[in-house]
Amino acid sequence: MKKMIKMSCALVLLGLIITGCNNTNTEDKKDEITTVTDLLGREVSLNLDSIKKVVCIGGGALRLYSYIGDMSLLSGVEKVEQGYLISIRPYQMLNEELFKSLPLCGNGGPSGKADAEAILNCDPDLIISLYTQDKAAMDDLSTKTNTPVVTLSYGSNEAFDQNVITSLELLGKIFHKEDRATELTTYINTMKTDLDDRTKDIKDEDKPSIYLGCQSNYGLKGFESSSANYSLFNASNIKNVLDVNGYKGYQKEVDIEKLVVMDPDKIILDAGGLELFKAEYADSTKATVYNSLSAIKNGEVYLQMPYNAYYTNLETAYCDAYYDSIVSFPEQFKDINIENKANEITKMFLGTEFYSRIADEMYGGYQKLSIPTVWPEK
Repeated sequence: MKKMIKMSCALVLLGLIITGCNNTNTEDKKDEITTVTDLLGREVSLNLDSIKKVVCIGGGALRLYSYIGDMSLLSGVEKVEQGYLISIRPYQMLNEELFKSLPLCGNGGPSGKADAEAILNCDPDLIISLYTQDKAAMDDLSTKTNTPVVTLSYGSNEAFDQNVITSLELLGKIFHKEDRATELTTYINTMKTDLDDRTKDIKDEDKPSIYLGCQSNYGLKGFESSSANYSLFNASNIKNVLDVNGYKGYQKEVDIEKLVVMDPDKIILDAGGLELFKAEYADSTKATVYNSLSAIKNGEVYLQMPYNAYYTNLETAYCDAYYDSIVSFPEQFKDINIENKANEITKMFLGTEFYSRIADEMYGGYQKLSIPTVWPEK
C-alpha cells in the first residue's frame, strides 16, 4: 500500500514538473525577443508577438505597410494620410475612412518631420519610419518615445530598387506575413525579368527614342520636367532621348529648343502634370515650339499615370512600366492588354482591381493623346 502511495505521489510530482516546464516554455516563447536589421543597418530588438499597435511615419511608410500588414493594428496616421495630396494614392483611397477615424501621429508631408509627442499620444508598440536616413535621429526618436523604430527604404531606383524588396521582406518577418512578402517580391522580380527579357536583345538603332514629360518631383511639373536614367524606362531598355544626348539624372527644366534638336520619336507625359502642360500650350509662342516636335506632329504622344505622391505608389509605377513598354515596343508587348495588366498588378498589391478608379481620376487612363486638337478632361 505504501509503495502504491509513493508511486502515486511521484506521478503527481512528475506531472507538476512537466506542466511547469510547459508553462515556462510558453512564457519563454511569449517573451521571445527577435533582433531585426532595418534599412539603415540598425539592429532593433522586438517582441514580435507583443506588437498590437503600429504607426507609420514619413513618405511611403504607410503605403509599404498597407501592402503587407494588418490595417487593424494602426493606432494613428499622419495628417497627410487623411486628406488630399497633389495626386492619387491608391492605398489611401482604399482606406480613406479608416485613416480619417484614427488619431494623428504627426502632420507628415514631403517636408515633415517626426513628431514624438503626437506619436506618444497614439501609444504604438512599433514605429515604422521612412522619414530620414539618419541613424542618430531614429535612435533619438526611439529613446524619446520609448518605442522601437524600424526604418524602411525605397532606395534610389524607385519601384525597381532592391531596397523595396528588402523592406517588404522585413515587414513580412516582423508581422508574421512571410508568405505575403514572398508573394509580392516574387511577383516584382517576375515583372522585372519579363520586361527585360522581351527587350534586352533589341538593338539601339531599332528602338524609337522616347521623351518623358511632366514628371512629378516634389510637386506637379510641366512639360520640361524629365529624367535621364529613368528607372521605368531602364526596366525595359527603353531608349531615353536624354540618355542618348548625355544628360544625367533629374532635369527640372529641359531646354525646349534643345529638345527640338533632339527630336524624340515619341513622347510620354505623366498625367499629374498635364494641366500645367495645357496652360503652357496656351502660350502661342510656346505652342509653336512644341508643335515643331516630330512626336507631336505625328500624333505620337501618350499618357502614363502619376505614381509619385508622398513617394512611390509601386502598383502604379509597375503599370506605367508596362504601358511605357507597349508604347516603345508594340510588337514585343502585343500580347499585353494594359487594362488587364493594370488590374492584375493592382489586385496583387491592393487586394482589388483598381485600374478603373485610377483611370476615373486621371483623364480616363492610359491613352494616345491628340495634341492640340483634343485635350482629355478629368
